[in-house]
Amino acid sequence: MSNFSGYQKKYIYPLWLWYLAGIVLLAVVNLVNLEIPQLAKKIINDLTAKTNANESLETALAIIALGFLLIVVRALSRVLMFWPSRKAEAASKADYFKRVTELPAEFFEKHGMGDLISRLANDIGHVRIYYGFGLLQILNVMFLLVFTIVKMGSVHPTLTFYALTPLLLMFVITKTTMGKMHKYSKANQTAVGQLTNKVTESFVNVHVLQANAAVDSFVDRIETENEEVYASNVKLIFIRTVVFPLMTCLAGISQLVILFYGGSEVIAGRLSIGDILAFNVYIALLTFPLAALGIFISVHQRAKTALERLNEINQGQPRTFSETSVNPVDKKNPALGFHLSVKHLSYHFLDKDKDNDSKTEKTVLKDMSFELSPGDHIGLYGPIGSGKSTLFNLLVRYYEPPKNTVFLNGADIVTLDPRFLRKTIGFALQSVHLFSNNVRENMLFGLDREVTEDEIIKAAEAAQILGEINSFSEGWDTQIGEKGIRLSGGQKQRLALARIFLRKPPILLLDDVLSAVDHSTEKKILSYIVGLGTSMVISSHRGSALKHCKEILVLDIHGAITDRGSYKELIKRHPSMVAE
Repeated sequence: MSNFSGYQKKYIYPLWLWYLAGIVLLAVVNLVNLEIPQLAKKIINDLTAKTNANESLETALAIIALGFLLIVVRALSRVLMFWPSRKAEAASKADYFKRVTELPAEFFEKHGMGDLISRLANDIGHVRIYYGFGLLQILNVMFLLVFTIVKMGSVHPTLTFYALTPLLLMFVITKTTMGKMHKYSKANQTAVGQLTNKVTESFVNVHVLQANAAVDSFVDRIETENEEVYASNVKLIFIRTVVFPLMTCLAGISQLVILFYGGSEVIAGRLSIGDILAFNVYIALLTFPLAALGIFISVHQRAKTALERLNEINQGQPRTFSETSVNPVDKKNPALGFHLSVKHLSYHFLDKDKDNDSKTEKTVLKDMSFELSPGDHIGLYGPIGSGKSTLFNLLVRYYEPPKNTVFLNGADIVTLDPRFLRKTIGFALQSVHLFSNNVRENMLFGLDREVTEDEIIKAAEAAQILGEINSFSEGWDTQIGEKGIRLSGGQKQRLALARIFLRKPPILLLDDVLSAVDHSTEKKILSYIVGLGTSMVISSHRGSALKHCKEILVLDIHGAITDRGSYKELIKRHPSMVAE
């Protein structure tokens, strides 16, 4: 119940006034509902006693009036009960989305994009249903049980006991089925998450599927995931198809008890025909809410499973920082800029063995040290898998570096606000990420300051993409499609660079971002960066991209520095660095 209590405390309790008003109206609905059988009883008794027909007409009109009142009050009670659940859903979706965006890279390596979408859409939707429809049904059952037992008990306690005994078996059935419902609900929601993951992956990479004629194989994979969703759904439906009709059957048995035992009491003169009618109406009123108790069980189990899945997001730890070390700028002389220092940095990944479920450490970086002073350029040169990208991820805290290994102006970066750190250090990733929007919006993405048109043009010009933007029929308003699908590889890289240039970060990290441009364009971009006086760490498989660096670090496959020096020094010892 801890998951429920945590969600309730944050999202439900602040809306208690809405729920209170809804509960009051729900009580009124049930009181009015239970008054109608009493009026019907009076009509039957009056007709049986052959009393004044006018009185029966007045009673009938009263029933009609109560019916109209019931429509209004019932509608208002549902608005008041459902609205806060919708409000809680909107607030929780916004909070969970924000939290997910703050989680480290390790979390996204564990959970697929489709699975996360399923959690933020389907799972939160199940929780909303529980705190709306589910809560309404359980309150309805509680009010009806209390009010009907009081009404029926005041007429004939023994008949009340016999009539309600079959209904009490519903609670036994409920208790028996809850465990299996939870198990199957969890399996179903997990399967839905995996299916969503596969579908999202297929749509995002549809051009790859088509280019490799792999559509049929992915359809087969989707079919397998779909079968798992189907199988888990069938198990849930089987329980519902057994439990719900059984509950209706028990309600029918209660009505038979009333007819047989109640009928004998009428013959004995201890009950009137109107009482029997009222009893039957009360049981009929209880039938749907008690049958809906089965629906509530299903809703409860889905919500419980959903909150367990959402709790995995809560358990993910966002990058933290020390409030006392938010901005390590030299306040006496801010023009000094930023000094980045890496001292004896080693980093390991945990590789999980699928066969025996064991974990082994894989060294990615080994005892790395270097200093990046303001205005300096450092190059990284090494084979694929030598840890260059991992180093960049550690410098901006996508991965968490060990304490006392990476410092910015003397402050350990694990004590810094990640948002400040990432505004200070501009990171151009090896894989380019663009958004389904126009060129201008992709340039302005993430900026928290106003920029002039001249700044935008200069940044595009520096990235050597201004001419191509101007050649587009719609210019800056050109829609580039999801992930920039309408642009070439080189255009994507240069647009991403223009976005970084527009931010004007004091330190640049370039992770092999010039691989898709020709040597001439590469030279112009690097000349611009050199002219900025910005500090930079750049990795590249091209020696030409590292010519201007003050120092180049040569890495081996284990992430250890095997050599270091200037470009002129290193090409003598590493001829492969010479530009093609």
